[in-house]
Amino acid sequence: MVRNYLSAFIGITILTAPLVSNSAVLFEGYSKVNSGDTHIGYVINRYEFDDKKKQFISTYFVKTGKGPTETTESLKAVADSELAPISYEYTSLAGKETKTIDAKFKAGNMSALVSINGKSQKIDKKIPKGTFLSTFLVYLMLKSKEGLRSETKYEFQAIAEEDASISKGQALVGKEQSYNDFKVFKILNTFKDAKFLSYVNERGEVIATNALGTGISTELVSSAAEATNGQSYSTTLLKTLFGGVPTGNQNVVAQGKKAKPANLPTTTINAPVTAPSPATQPETEPGQ
Repeated sequence: MVRNYLSAFIGITILTAPLVSNSAVLFEGYSKVNSGDTHIGYVINRYEFDDKKKQFISTYFVKTGKGPTETTESLKAVADSELAPISYEYTSLAGKETKTIDAKFKAGNMSALVSINGKSQKIDKKIPKGTFLSTFLVYLMLKSKEGLRSETKYEFQAIAEEDASISKGQALVGKEQSYNDFKVFKILNTFKDAKFLSYVNERGEVIATNALGTGISTELVSSAAEATNGQSYSTTLLKTLFGGVPTGNQNVVAQGKKAKPANLPTTTINAPVTAPSPATQPETEPGQ
């Protein structure tokens, strides 16, 4: 349950390519993962834009649990300047179960090699126009014609990186509010029959999330030490995945200041996210 939720919210992959030197980091941070009141793990996220290649890059690493319950995930996803998918590599380890997905996109088609416990399967499928990798949802909302606005509804179709499936989803943006003294939009997300709340500032930085009905939540924190809470991590693995051990300082929580509008490429996105429509907000939203 924890692993499925974290995959939807934001995936141990060993990559040989170094960090692209032309990339501008849009966001980098450490989040702690809680189950109820218990701190069970951490997430490391980075979003960047390679100005030379005109590509968005999403990288994350997740670790939860200890011993036989330990699970890890990583993701390296690449999209073009309009956030159309180019490729992604996903890996998960849960106990003795291993899973890897290596997917590439070309001319509206996806070709993916899925390996589970050493058994491989190839997936080839047509990708409907406007479909994107779910990890880039917030940036699609930011780059849509109307941008990220309160009391709007975004309907979309996205690829779930953890299983290469395509699902329809919806993001219902509530009014701007305060969360830990930061101004955020409260967004009710529905994707793959799961619902979760995310608290996102005007730059698209996810301050916190709450998976409704599961007790699993995440919270962006100011340091790696606070997120990891003594849990071990491999510096070699992080250097391979991220090009170095992330500092986690490229976000408003670590910097301790109010957000400024994000400097995203100016290309307007028309296809991936439908034009926002006024959202009907319930009198009492779940998870408050």
